Amino acid sequence: MPEFYWSEAFFQALSYSEASETLARYWHNLPRNDGHICPHRRDFRLNEIATHLDETYMSKRIGPKELIILASGSRLVRILGADITGKNIFELVPPENVVPQQDYYQTLHSQPCAGALTRWGASLKERPFVYRTMQLPLLGDSDTVEFFVGTGVIKTTFRVGDQLSISDKVHVEQHEQVFIDIGAGVPPSK
Repeated sequence: MPEFYWSEAFFQALSYSEASETLARYWHNLPRNDGHICPHRRDFRLNEIATHLDETYMSKRIGPKELIILASGSRLVRILGADITGKNIFELVPPENVVPQQDYYQTLHSQPCAGALTRWGASLKERPFVYRTMQLPLLGDSDTVEFFVGTGVIKTTFRVGDQLSISDKVHVEQHEQVFIDIGAGVPPSK
């Protein structure tokens, strides 16, 4: 098994909720076969994090412009205002965020690393929100990163349902993206 560069600091970077910490620790402890940096999708079991499935999602990268949501937890559905299972995430984000999101996932694909995205915005009722997601890579049958598993949480003092909906009338900006070394390094800062 290759040496990993995880430490408590890395877990803290990904631990913005109990669900994200549980998922990060479970993912970290999955087997790495044949010297790979990432675990395979076939070794990942959603039932192992059953108490946090409501905040968990899984996506599959079809190509640079297509990232399909395979599963989305019930809490995420409430946050987003709709079930996005089966949809291409790049068709759901505001147009100005499409290229940065595609670049972000391309980076996670080509240089396997963990990531966290923070978005902020204002809802239709002009209430501010901060939405944070974590992405952990999983290998597919081709031994390349094809899947991402992660969690999402909204940070606000208002009701979740008022905050985020799939509508171009909701103002959302990608505020921060963080890459976290899992043994293959991270991309250089821009």
